[in-house]
Amino acid sequence: MPIVATLHRDGRTIVKANVIRVIPAGAQGLYFTVTFPELRIVEQILHIEVTTDPKTWITSAGLMQSKLYLNNTVGISLYLDPAAGTTLSAEILAIGF
Repeated sequence: MPIVATLHRDGRTIVKANVIRVIPAGAQGLYFTVTFPELRIVEQILHIEVTTDPKTWITSAGLMQSKLYLNNTVGISLYLDPAAGTTLSAEILAIGF
């Protein structure tokens, strides 16, 4: 997981992670964890970019999310309704120390 930038003023680092998951049959959401080894503590998730294959229409209302932070690991729940077998790719940007 590459370091995107280091903020020299306060020492925080911005890092990026990529996650790929196949959505199982009957799933109404998807939960996954992301660990950022470059960080000791994740302060905040800055951005989550989601794409699907095959292409699926996802509205912003359908892409509600919840996040749970624990040191340098983040648990993310995405609530969406694509077909079973759809491959979901997510790129996550986080900032921390």
